[in-house]
Amino acid sequence: MPIFPDEIDLLSLFETEPILLDSTSKDLPFYYNEATYRFSNGKENFMVKLSPSYGEVKIQVNESSSNRLLSLLDLKRVAKFEITADGEECKSLLLTVDNEDAKLTIEFVFKPHFKQLFKEHFTR
Repeated sequence: MPIFPDEIDLLSLFETEPILLDSTSKDLPFYYNEATYRFSNGKENFMVKLSPSYGEVKIQVNESSSNRLLSLLDLKRVAKFEITADGEECKSLLLTVDNEDAKLTIEFVFKPHFKQLFKEHFTR
């Protein structure tokens, strides 16, 4: 079962309310819904779409001034979603994808400037 932060922690990280795929059912737990967050750091615009129960994460980054696509990350098997920094000046997360022979980690920094780091770690 994928490990994701709870809804309150994600609200703090993204500083915005999500748009929920199923907003009609009040009994549907956040973990089983799809949430889309849209926010900006002033230089880049971000769209983060999460489906925690499926382990799916999509992050799109566009330049604010021109709307030029800077990055698109579309993962289908995220095992762990960790918030690594959630301060006023720095916001970042770490995604972990486990494969048979390797573990992939992706660090994503939203503030103060957009940055992503990919690392592959062999597990055998």
